[in-house]
Amino acid sequence: MRTCAFVLVLCLALAGCGAKGASRGGSSNMGSKEVDLRLNLVESHINNNQYQLALQELLKVEAAAKHMSRFHFDSGMIYLGLQELEESREGFVRAVEIDDDFGEAWNNLGKIEEALGRDKDAEAAYRKAFSILTYVTPEFSAYNLGVLLLRQGRVKEAEEFGRKALARNWLYIPAYKLLSDSFVAQNRLEDAEAVLRSGLEADMNSTPTILALAEHKMRMGKTAEAAVLFDRIVKQYPNSSEAKVARDYLDFLQ
Repeated sequence: MRTCAFVLVLCLALAGCGAKGASRGGSSNMGSKEVDLRLNLVESHINNNQYQLALQELLKVEAAAKHMSRFHFDSGMIYLGLQELEESREGFVRAVEIDDDFGEAWNNLGKIEEALGRDKDAEAAYRKAFSILTYVTPEFSAYNLGVLLLRQGRVKEAEEFGRKALARNWLYIPAYKLLSDSFVAQNRLEDAEAVLRSGLEADMNSTPTILALAEHKMRMGKTAEAAVLFDRIVKQYPNSSEAKVARDYLDFLQ
């Protein structure tokens, strides 16, 4: 029995060593098809906000995939989800070093730089992303840059990039709010209202846009028109996050 027990303990110890050795790096001889499949799994976990699972899977392909921009982009996304911003930045930096035309990585790098308080680097990253002709969603980087510029008080430049975002995708609703805010900052209140109306024409069910238009009408003293919009939110979209704000405004207006 002692011999059997010793053998069992030894087997468990060896199994533990084997599991530890496989936890990071994986095999560098892994085929490209298997790498793609494993990265697909990683990205599925990321999309489901399962960042720890995603990280575990990512480490298994590190040895075979660390030369790929996709691997490092996924790393950046995982660490972003885990709120490890410096590690996330490292992933996106490495991704764009490998692929200088990786627009989404440049845009995400800009978001990380901005979150870390490095506005100059964030601006450069957003501008780089927007300049890449193959980037399929340039409106994201244009919008992010516009918001950054508006926060810095560079309102004409913010207006420019709000317009550029809408020129790339007129259905990108956040850009209407950006452009409206840039007009408000210039005291162009009628222009701001017109832009928000255009945003509603692009998406009649956009509760953030309805709320923004209602709040803007409050700002302009058009309380009766604002009340109609607040009431519309409460009645048509009672479970939206904007409905609570609308109810508070209606209570105030009574």
